Amino acid sequence: MRQDEPMDATRIVNVADARRKARWMLPRVVFDYIDGAADDEVTMHENEAAFREIFFKPRMALGTTQPSLDTTVLGTPVTLPVLLAPVGLVRLMHPEGPVGVARAATCAGTVSILSTVAGSSPEEVAAGSTGHRWFQLYSPNRETAKPLMDRAAAAGYEALMVTVDTPALGNRERDLKNGAAAKLDLRTVMKLAPQVLARPGWGVGMLRSGSRSPDAAGRHALAIGRSLGAALTILVSPYTWEDVAWIAEQWDGPVLVKGILSAEDARHALDAGAKAVVVSNHGGRQLDGAPATMRVLPEVVDAVGGKAEVMLDGGVRRGSDVVKAIAIGAKAVLIGRPFVYGLAAAGQAGVERVIEILRADMVRTLSLLGCAKIGDLDRSWLQPFRP
Repeated sequence: MRQDEPMDATRIVNVADARRKARWMLPRVVFDYIDGAADDEVTMHENEAAFREIFFKPRMALGTTQPSLDTTVLGTPVTLPVLLAPVGLVRLMHPEGPVGVARAATCAGTVSILSTVAGSSPEEVAAGSTGHRWFQLYSPNRETAKPLMDRAAAAGYEALMVTVDTPALGNRERDLKNGAAAKLDLRTVMKLAPQVLARPGWGVGMLRSGSRSPDAAGRHALAIGRSLGAALTILVSPYTWEDVAWIAEQWDGPVLVKGILSAEDARHALDAGAKAVVVSNHGGRQLDGAPATMRVLPEVVDAVGGKAEVMLDGGVRRGSDVVKAIAIGAKAVLIGRPFVYGLAAAGQAGVERVIEILRADMVRTLSLLGCAKIGDLDRSWLQPFRP
């Protein structure tokens, strides 16, 4: 297959395969932006490793062949408990960008969450897609937050996600090495040019779709021409719990707080008005050495005690991972890198294929467990946790 030849999404067999194909389609600077994490990338790898420490307790001879994955998340019906997480600069991965992601979520019967810095405005995504959409808010202060919230509400976004783990940007060394966070000068341009020329299909696609697209904040995420570091400065959002409470008062709908890694912070989020908390370490892209999300999920679920919904983000690569998280007490999981790999490999069809793979994995896992529906899962379906 030539590099500029469209990928057949049906050839993607799992998330790891989607990652390999994304690496083939993208310039290194763009691939490393989505694939990398902070410092030594310990937390990113621990997110995945934590799932491998949990084992099932199957029940035999129950005749379970077609288990149901249907559930609701914050009152929204979904056909599987997998949501598409907010991801910055999605527009750089494929010309179909955030609109294609939203359409894929609708086709799959689930929810996509648009990042403030996805590369497309909430109005553009709303005009180009149907279905359930949520908006994720980055803002350095209340003055800039309120207009963004108003625009999202006017465009029909049903829920608002506040990410609380970005008082500063993590030290993402792959971006530094590739020159993505450097000041734009001749040396940087010369360093990046061979990467772009080596991926002509990506470059042509970016040119045809427009060299830049406004993000929700009215800035521009450029394909090549400014640093990723500059484009992502708005990610620095030093929220306090008072800010979260203010946002919850302003927003006419449910608010989710993403970035929770302890029982204490889960309780703070509920006190601030959150209807759901997302156990997340930003995919290991912020504080390297933060705990794996699956290791703190039981603590957060127990602390919330059914007063709000709990979701998990980070490390999900198989449908069996989703089943483990739901059994511990998560209402749903968010995936980021998996669907972005699919998008980079084959556009909207690639995102749909990744969701399809996770769905098939979940159905097979529940069948082998003997569990008839996703709502029946609890910790009794898992082996006792190792000390």
